[in-house]
Amino acid sequence: MEQKFTALGKPVTQFERLDPIPTKCGFIQYHSDQLTSMCPVTGQPDFYEATIDLEADGIGIETKTLKLYLETYRDQAIFCEDLAVKLCEDLFAVTQPKRCTVTLEQRRRGGIQITAKHVLTK
Repeated sequence: MEQKFTALGKPVTQFERLDPIPTKCGFIQYHSDQLTSMCPVTGQPDFYEATIDLEADGIGIETKTLKLYLETYRDQAIFCEDLAVKLCEDLFAVTQPKRCTVTLEQRRRGGIQITAKHVLTK
């Protein structure tokens, strides 16, 4: 059966869906420093280092769709802690891994740095 990708190898710039990919790899780590959202109170931008750890159970995420997915949060008003939960839930739903951990390190603003981590397991 041929894999159908929504973005890979195409000039796609808007998110459609997260594409799962088959994998025999047991552990996959994705890292991005390009995740942004907005503070729901002040409207100021929040910048993140995002680390996604999958203890895969045969499925990973195609990275172009992951990048496009992360970009959808650019104009969304969401707290760091809730964003970590949302990302983890969405990735877990697509990949059904043994374990999914999302860690967000929000860049320091007002002298405070936040690290939020959410974990889901089968």
